[in-house]
Amino acid sequence: MSSEKPSRGWLCCRESKDRYGFSLVLHSLDLTDVEKEIIQTRYLSMLENFQKRARQYASLFFVGHFIITVGSLFVPALLSIQNSSYATTHSEFGSQVYWITFALSLLVTMCNGMITLFKVDKKYYFLNTTMERLRSEGWQYVGLTGRYSGHASTHQNQFLTFTHHIEKIKMKQVEEEYYKMQEKTETTPPGASSSTAIDLYPLSPDKPLNMMKQAVPGPVQDTVQSLLQSQEVDLRLLRGNTQALLLSDASASSSSSASSSASASSSSFAASAASSSSSSSSSSSSSSSSSSSSSSFAASAASSALPSTSITLGQEIGNDMNEST
Repeated sequence: MSSEKPSRGWLCCRESKDRYGFSLVLHSLDLTDVEKEIIQTRYLSMLENFQKRARQYASLFFVGHFIITVGSLFVPALLSIQNSSYATTHSEFGSQVYWITFALSLLVTMCNGMITLFKVDKKYYFLNTTMERLRSEGWQYVGLTGRYSGHASTHQNQFLTFTHHIEKIKMKQVEEEYYKMQEKTETTPPGASSSTAIDLYPLSPDKPLNMMKQAVPGPVQDTVQSLLQSQEVDLRLLRGNTQALLLSDASASSSSSASSSASASSSSFAASAASSSSSSSSSSSSSSSSSSSSSSFAASAASSALPSTSITLGQEIGNDMNEST
């Protein structure tokens, strides 16, 4: 296991600072030689690879954006100089400004196109985020903190959990960089839904399901069974209460309709009784009013009888005239 000091590379960056730091700590961990070699070969190599790629994309990211920003400021300034009177009178100076403006604008356009084509921005942010996640995961495992903390946690019994999470981070990086880009370009066959995605890292049990069911203790099975039975009883009670509420609502609606009809009939009966009582009281109150009403009734009867008598007289006169003719 190498414990050499990290060498300095381009721009005074330490090329293997993560390998050097973890190698110093791995000597004192309670792990076997095979487990230490796995960490050294897989995890630290992966971390170095991410560190190199992140450094490369950081260089492209900052240099490209610097050229785009500064060139976008210089191009209009050079165009204004090119159209000045001094440039028109001095043809040599004007031609030099022209070619500098042309080269600078072409460089700005090329940098912008390359950054957009190769998605330098997205990969720069994603690679740095994944590298920091891997680095944090390793130091959490070394310090037994975070997800690896516990009363009886040791580096030996948390080794499988650590390697599992490291591989999950790696497969997530593969999905984001390669698999999803390929999935967007592929054409889905007719009748197939494009939302279905294939899991690149499925979780698989270490034993068959029937053996896992047999391995469950008896008290746990009894507890689960009792919970299921109690849920069934609760569902039955809920259904019974719902039916009772529906029946009570139906009976209440029928009784309300019956009571409304009874109240209507009673109101009509009360109105008729009130009218009869008012008529009797009016007849017994004054005889003058009764006599006047009787006289008015006789007058109306006489007036109603007049048309009938006039009609009969007209018919008789008409019959006499016919007989005489």
